[in-house]
Amino acid sequence: MASFKDICFTPAEFANLAKIERTQISSLESSGQLKTIKRRVGNVDRKMITLEDMRNYFMGVATATGTTLSVPKHKVQMFYNVKGGTGKSTLTAQYVMRAAMMGLNVLALDLDGQGHLTVNLNILDAHERPTIYDVLINDLPIADAILSVAPGLDLIPGNLGLCNIEIPLNQKTRREYRLSEAIAKIIDRYDLIVADTNPAASILNGSMLVASHLVNVVCATNPLSFHGMSLVMATIEEMEREFRRELEVKIVPNLYDNREVISQEVLGELRTQFPENSTKAVINRTADLNEATKRRTTVWDVNPKGVAAHDMNALTEELLFQS
Repeated sequence: MASFKDICFTPAEFANLAKIERTQISSLESSGQLKTIKRRVGNVDRKMITLEDMRNYFMGVATATGTTLSVPKHKVQMFYNVKGGTGKSTLTAQYVMRAAMMGLNVLALDLDGQGHLTVNLNILDAHERPTIYDVLINDLPIADAILSVAPGLDLIPGNLGLCNIEIPLNQKTRREYRLSEAIAKIIDRYDLIVADTNPAASILNGSMLVASHLVNVVCATNPLSFHGMSLVMATIEEMEREFRRELEVKIVPNLYDNREVISQEVLGELRTQFPENSTKAVINRTADLNEATKRRTTVWDVNPKGVAAHDMNALTEELLFQS
């Protein structure tokens, strides 16, 4: 089973992601702007583009045009909800992988003791690795907790030890600022830093709210998840008052099924009650997201022309550059 770092793209898939015509691939190869490899698929040798070569293409275009890569509007982001089961970790994993594919240097931060983001990124020995617990409680330099997952994508993993962070963190001075101060030490290394948080109104999540520029609240389009939105928004508003700052908040409708009336109703209520916060992009309930999670890869590897790939493309563009 290939991990994200080993992912390859066909010329058609690359052209779609790079927003160019398929016919341009040959000229890009000839000019040295794009490198391809031959890979055996079944009984046929096919032309493919590796993840690293895709990133090199985007960086090469920026260099050739004298521009920079598209800079995210909000550099530090978090995916958040006090309710579990909304699909938050799955979306976080797909989001950071898509951003890395676009040529950005990304740091993913797993703040959930379940470590689902870590597993999604194919790190299966997180119990042996340092986490943000070691940074915030044991004063480990944050750089020492970072590991490389793939070209352009680093991770600070999560494990069950994070479940015990609340009491020692509560006893620390400047407890709400320790995470933002740690992130500040490595922020210049990255174009984007994204945290997956635990489903609770915890001190650790509060610390990430202080550190973040954009809060992406994932709301499953079902009645219970929608009912919990009032608590989520109240928690964020309380943090804004306490720390005298204004947070940008986006609500991401997830697990949408247009065959279900209740799903349609919840989406309508979200957009009615939170018109300025709800994303235009909606993530439909699809088998591709589950398959990508099972295989610990991307939806673009599972089905690059599928609904999930389309939805994640739209969400990534919106959260990176339009929020």
